[in-house]
Amino acid sequence: MSESVKKWNISRKEIVYLILPFLLLLILFPTVVQQDHVLIAEYHDILLGVNSDLSVIKNPLSLWNNQWITGLPEYADPLSDHYYPLLFPIFILTQDVFIINFFLFVHLYLAYLVFFIFSGLMTKNSEIRMISALFYLFSGVLLSRLAAGHGALIYALAWIPLLYYAFFKIVWDEEVTIKNIGIIAVSSTLIFFTGAVYYLFYSGLMLFVFFAYYILKKKLSNGAIIAVFSAFTLGGMILSIKLIPLSIVSSALGRIDVINPLGDGGSLENNFASIIFGTPIDKVFGFYESAVLIGIIPVLLVILALIFGREDRTIPAFFAVVVAFIWADGGNTLLSFIHLMPGLSNFRVAGRILGALIPIFLLFAISGFDILNTRMKTGEPLIPDPRQKWNIVYAAGLLILVKVIELPFQSNISLEAGLSVAFIVAFVGLLYFNRATMKNLLIFITVSCLIDGAIIIRNASDLSQEAVIKVLIILAMVIVVIAIFNKDRLQAPIKKNNYVCIFLIVGLGIALIGNASYLKTYDPKLDESPAIAIIEKINTFSNDESQIWVYENGWPIQHMDFTYWFIKNGIHPIRAYYPYFLNDMINPVYTIGNITYYTPDYFIDTAYLENGNQNLDNVTFKVNNISVYKPDHVLPNAFVIRNDQLVPSKIEKFSADEVTISGNFSAGDIAALKSSFYPGWKLNGKDASNIGNMIGAQIPSDTTSVTFRFDPPDFKIAGIISGIGVIILIVLIIKRREIEKYLSEAGKRPVQNQERKKKK
Repeated sequence: MSESVKKWNISRKEIVYLILPFLLLLILFPTVVQQDHVLIAEYHDILLGVNSDLSVIKNPLSLWNNQWITGLPEYADPLSDHYYPLLFPIFILTQDVFIINFFLFVHLYLAYLVFFIFSGLMTKNSEIRMISALFYLFSGVLLSRLAAGHGALIYALAWIPLLYYAFFKIVWDEEVTIKNIGIIAVSSTLIFFTGAVYYLFYSGLMLFVFFAYYILKKKLSNGAIIAVFSAFTLGGMILSIKLIPLSIVSSALGRIDVINPLGDGGSLENNFASIIFGTPIDKVFGFYESAVLIGIIPVLLVILALIFGREDRTIPAFFAVVVAFIWADGGNTLLSFIHLMPGLSNFRVAGRILGALIPIFLLFAISGFDILNTRMKTGEPLIPDPRQKWNIVYAAGLLILVKVIELPFQSNISLEAGLSVAFIVAFVGLLYFNRATMKNLLIFITVSCLIDGAIIIRNASDLSQEAVIKVLIILAMVIVVIAIFNKDRLQAPIKKNNYVCIFLIVGLGIALIGNASYLKTYDPKLDESPAIAIIEKINTFSNDESQIWVYENGWPIQHMDFTYWFIKNGIHPIRAYYPYFLNDMINPVYTIGNITYYTPDYFIDTAYLENGNQNLDNVTFKVNNISVYKPDHVLPNAFVIRNDQLVPSKIEKFSADEVTISGNFSAGDIAALKSSFYPGWKLNGKDASNIGNMIGAQIPSDTTSVTFRFDPPDFKIAGIISGIGVIILIVLIIKRREIEKYLSEAGKRPVQNQERKKKK
């Protein structure tokens, strides 16, 4: 054990700090190990991802998804986690809905571990690294997403600090290594593959602010510039297998909830309130879309870091905050046109960018802690010098400008928003006017914590006794573990600098109790679903089709259990809750000649469960008073039309990516596959086209067999580029010494070169 510890250059204390959050998460989410068939996240959005994965479970390597509602291939779906290695492969093996609890638990733990690594950029203090990582783990950014069932977002947020870590190692520490280049490439790929596509853009935007600042200030070496460009280029190549198809199909996609890129957004004070109190920045979306809630303590520490920290880091950090806040304004700013730019108009919920900002925010809170801790030791007041005062004025002016361009859209200011601004203005005023003595700071921080905690607890209307007990146990464990490793520092009398640590733990408790208030378990009651009895009844009817299609008339999000059981039983749901779909959706009814044909084999009145009415004009049978209609004329899964009549045919093969039908077919007949059209389909080797929103083509010559095969060129091109990217990454690893030597030789800063020229 000792040899392993030495080899990894990690202390026993750090090992304990890395294991501790695992136990804390078990306290918060005991369901993960109890296996009592409930979910730790809201089940509607959880089942959304589960149903999509289940639809290709029998043929996970297929390109065409012949069981999902839209005909949109899994590989081109923006929300798909098909390529995410920490989820889809395990789900294939288990096919267990409740394994999602394990995935969520693991990624929350990963978020802690990754941030613990990330925090090492600012401090080597293990206690501060642990507490700051716990702030991230227990922040509203992660736990509110859990409450909403947004698993994909949690998966992405777990990797963002790793992307930041490698970037800052290159630009701050001049560690121009293949390791950091590879981390950027791999972490950006993982973020994209989770299905939370826009989080790669948001995190990239944050890093672009830093990169642009350093480029303009000529603070980057040539080696660092080459490394950053190479890393993101390599990452872009690897994730092309999803990016290219997504780019091609994006114009053909629609959404179940229409995106209005200017339809939401907050304001400067609301952004602060989201961070300090966890309140949403707008009234358009649920609180979870923009709730951050890390409390007042990190905010005050960040202010200290921005004023007294290293300017080469704090200035671009401040600009990153401003950029994030402007984006979060959405349509409530004169700069709202940025949301209408090509590609960006597909993004919804502007406040989500705060999730990409918070890792950087918490990183600089660590710097603020070190500054305050040092001053507490010496008793020296926090008095800014003239240059720092100028920076305060400059920053205040920029924030006022941001507020001015929001004023035409100003609405009433909430109590939380007003208090947030008051906290910040008062604290900055203490510093600017040289009133930040240790006594004044202790009074101000104490009062701020009391107010912050009181309002957070007041807003936590669903706070249960069980949640309070869990929070107290978690805080007690954190305190005990820290005390064990810091016995000397905690001996009486209490040192002044220990006050900062106490405030930090109190702040963590305030944030945790607020974010734990909305955590609960959800029982989707899948085994009690009426869909089970309906499927059993459907199976009693003779059916010659390769696949049964059903149409539900209820609101799909309320009937995720129906979608789940249909897909589990190989039945194709025409309607289901899923955000993205192809615009050329197949119609429920087609008229061929004088006969009206239906697309579904069965119509199911799930709307009855919502309104209590019988909503179908015709009824074939009822199960639990839910009406089901089986029409007489149904389009086969694949068919041929001649002179407005169906030609007798038989489906010989119905599988992923390939369907074959046989019969006596003549030149000029039209063959069709009952699925929404997507480019890449071929009919007997020739390109198929869109016929009535279905896949079809004219048969060129007499034949007894017609084969539809899915052979999309976009996937081939994307696969080749991704493959090349992987090969390049492997070559970089093998040749890392030679490449790092080259980057090192190219790593002379432009400023240094200029100085040498002057000497000559």
